[in-house]
Amino acid sequence: MFDTTAELRPRIGDRAGVWEFLRLFTAAWDLTGAGRSFDEPMPAALREAYELGAILNATSRPYPEDGVLVFHHADPEITETCWGVPLDMIGQDDPPVVIDTGKGWLPYVDRVSLACVDIALTTVVQEHEFELCNAAELPADAVEPALAPFDRVPLPDLPMWIDIEESPVRWYSAPGQLLRAHGEGGVWVWVSAQSGTALDALYTAMPAARGCWSN
Repeated sequence: MFDTTAELRPRIGDRAGVWEFLRLFTAAWDLTGAGRSFDEPMPAALREAYELGAILNATSRPYPEDGVLVFHHADPEITETCWGVPLDMIGQDDPPVVIDTGKGWLPYVDRVSLACVDIALTTVVQEHEFELCNAAELPADAVEPALAPFDRVPLPDLPMWIDIEESPVRWYSAPGQLLRAHGEGGVWVWVSAQSGTALDALYTAMPAARGCWSN
């Protein structure tokens, strides 16, 4: 079973380590996608992410808009949010990323490579096999005991790109299990597992969430 936190923690400090983690992660969770290359000027990290495949939108190419090089879009059936790099920073190897949820560009995370990790993790909790995923809305007093058995993935607090007011996003994991929590006080927790056994173990580890699951 793949342990997201254990695999990312020693690699998060440099870009090459992040790409190594993403190769392992996408293979473990069966994320597929062909690598692509583009002629447009762009940060080295963004070019490498496209070449890696299985992370960024496979059907779109980066384009400039409102002073930002846009490189990724959310599922339009969920939201119109897009991700980009300020054009005055595209000369940096691994520059900060901004997002636009429809109300203008906002800071997202300070490295393209970390944005790619978040995008890959998001794909797993939203697009993995339906029977191996679930979500629960937890009241404030259930959040800490529900998440205590899991390790915090070493990503910073992130904006919730579907609804900024539901920020921050925090990631957690255990072997074969991935969890995304968002909100303050009461939170929504989204989970995905690599097997039915891992999902059952996740439920067992979260007795505080019993009765809150959507499925």
